[in-house]
Amino acid sequence: MTIAIPFLLLAMTSVVSAADIGPCNTPATRVEIAATLRLAAEDRPVNLTLRTKAEGVKVPRYLAAQHPDEISLVLQYQFGQLNVRDDRFEVVLWFKGYPERLVVPFNAIKAFYDNSVPKCFEN
Repeated sequence: MTIAIPFLLLAMTSVVSAADIGPCNTPATRVEIAATLRLAAEDRPVNLTLRTKAEGVKVPRYLAAQHPDEISLVLQYQFGQLNVRDDRFEVVLWFKGYPERLVVPFNAIKAFYDNSVPKCFEN
């Protein structure tokens, strides 16, 4: 089953190319990202890739060291205290059994998927 999931995600994302979807930094896309984040739940996973060095990003130092350019996150099962604001979101995620608070400005998002469907992508 674990092998099937990456292939399924690859197949789903291969149907829509990066040229078919827009950038993540437009006002309309940011509104869509904010609305989608508010719906994140066990039955509605939200996947995103963010630039760890972007202005305003707050991640634990050890994560920034392990992922110096970007990191991909999935908000589905184990997250808490999700707070969506006009310009960013804040969330608590567990890494190695410990809760960590992350702050992610929308301008730091490089790719965003709602239930494995790509919503935006930037190079």
